[in-house]
Amino acid sequence: MRSFEHPVYLIVPCPFYHPKKRPLLTYALRRLLYLPLSLFLLSLLCFGLRAITPGDPVESQLPAADSRMATTDPAAYDASYRRAAAALGYDLPTFYFSVENAALPDTLHRISQPAERRMLRALTLASGNWPAVEMYYFELRKAAYSESSEDNLNVVPITRRLLLQNDPAAMTAAMNTLPDGPLTAPLKAAYSRVMDGKQRSQLLLPALRWHGSNNQYHRWLGKILKGDFGNSYLDRRPVAAKVGRAMRWTLLLNGITIFLVYLIALPMGLYAAGYRSSRFDRYSTTLLFLMFGLPSFWIATLVANYFTTPAFGMDFFPSMGFGDIPDGASWWSVLSIRASHLFLPVVCLAYPSLAYVSRHLRRSAVKELDQAYVTTARLKGLTMSQILWRHVFRNASFPIITLLGGLFPALLAGSVLIERIFNLPGMGQLLYTAAMGRDWPIVIMLVLLNGLLTAAGLLLADLAYAFTDPRVRLGGSSTTTSSNTVA
Repeated sequence: MRSFEHPVYLIVPCPFYHPKKRPLLTYALRRLLYLPLSLFLLSLLCFGLRAITPGDPVESQLPAADSRMATTDPAAYDASYRRAAAALGYDLPTFYFSVENAALPDTLHRISQPAERRMLRALTLASGNWPAVEMYYFELRKAAYSESSEDNLNVVPITRRLLLQNDPAAMTAAMNTLPDGPLTAPLKAAYSRVMDGKQRSQLLLPALRWHGSNNQYHRWLGKILKGDFGNSYLDRRPVAAKVGRAMRWTLLLNGITIFLVYLIALPMGLYAAGYRSSRFDRYSTTLLFLMFGLPSFWIATLVANYFTTPAFGMDFFPSMGFGDIPDGASWWSVLSIRASHLFLPVVCLAYPSLAYVSRHLRRSAVKELDQAYVTTARLKGLTMSQILWRHVFRNASFPIITLLGGLFPALLAGSVLIERIFNLPGMGQLLYTAAMGRDWPIVIMLVLLNGLLTAAGLLLADLAYAFTDPRVRLGGSSTTTSSNTVA
């Protein structure tokens, strides 16, 4: 009788391959490849906000002495304005390419004054004759910035108003009020050629123009990558320095808050799920819903009024700020001063998040406790604490990971209301001050920073899903393995 033996296979593990890690690595690399596109779109959004924000960024950067020349010496102010616009790059095209009406020239961006640029654009779109408009603009500036004399005292104010006027009907009415003279004759003749020599056919055609890398967006993005975010409109200090100073206080405040929230909420949520319908579960549920329903800014206003002022006899805590540290203070003095100032803001920031995180974890853990693997763990003799922390917590932590994905922007965004109430010089306070003072470079940098941190947090959250639950399939690939049986 012939016998058959099963073949013996020698399996040698490859150090560069792991059936569970490879899909995760592939997914991480693919997400990292998508990240530059997301950051590019985010930069376009911030640059667009920079372009449409009200105010004149060139004028805000002029020295105070030059700004005062706008009324005393307009010609000198105009020259100073042009130099500042060239230095800041505002005389460059906006983007790499543009799609405009064919009647408009490709050099209109060189007109540094926004009002004059709008006037030329409106007049060109009304006539379609850019060469005539260009000649009119040359004569208009010559009349507007000529030296004052008895003959042109009435000419200069009208022509300077014409530089800011972009309504063709109003321009025609103003031209008719100009007196006749050697200074106004060429101007009136140039304006007549603009109105009489209209070329409507040019207005029907679009034009695609390529400007190359010498444009405002390319220059702005290059400065951002080098860490140059410009200067503040309010005090003309570097934006990066102001944000960096506020960032450390927000990191301290929100870092302590988030640490305490998860330190308390995770055991509370798991314990409430493991012993659901118990007295602790009922009382904690009622308390947490009450905490979540109370607005934090209202509670912050109450405690700031009652517990920081001597009027009610309960001034247990310092009133405002992070506290002043005297020179040569010991570490215990520093800790006590900081803790006394941070206690109330941390409590007001923590209690809504405490309720939110613990209830999410409880709901997810209750679903996991009904699974078959929990029954198997109980049959093995594991205690409830072991079941909750070794098995249930890992599978029930998906909502926690989702919340963790938003921690990065929350760490730096700060709380505008809490920081305003307790007068804390953090990112929330800085954002409020910048928005109220129309300090748009600060606002745009905070928006950009918040978007970067949001993208990073979402990427880390997606990767944490795979580490937490092996059933997750990343990128459509399965992490399960199969084996062949030889009979």
